[in-house]
Amino acid sequence: MDTQKLIFPVLIFFLFFLLTGKQVVQGRLAHHHHHHHHHHHTPRHLFNFRPSKLFVFGDSYADTGNNRKSEANSWKYPYGITFPGKPAGRFSDGRVLTDYLGVSLSLSHSLQ
Repeated sequence: MDTQKLIFPVLIFFLFFLLTGKQVVQGRLAHHHHHHHHHHHTPRHLFNFRPSKLFVFGDSYADTGNNRKSEANSWKYPYGITFPGKPAGRFSDGRVLTDYLGVSLSLSHSLQ
């Protein structure tokens, strides 16, 4: 299939999940303690939504090549010395775009 013919269906697919994502993304609401009645149906309420998890189905910008310990050299030095500070099975020297996105959303990373 020609790349230009593929752009429109992919864009529609992305927009569908972007617009319906409120129902499928796990998150928490930033609560404010007022004694007033809250109208949770207003669009303003959506801005208090904070995701608690980030799932990334990646390509070269996000895929760091996680592998099992027994099969990959990425679990050995020098991989991971920049981030997270020890070998973690990632074939990247440092953070990738989605790591920065998680930081900006105040999510903790799973690399402990």
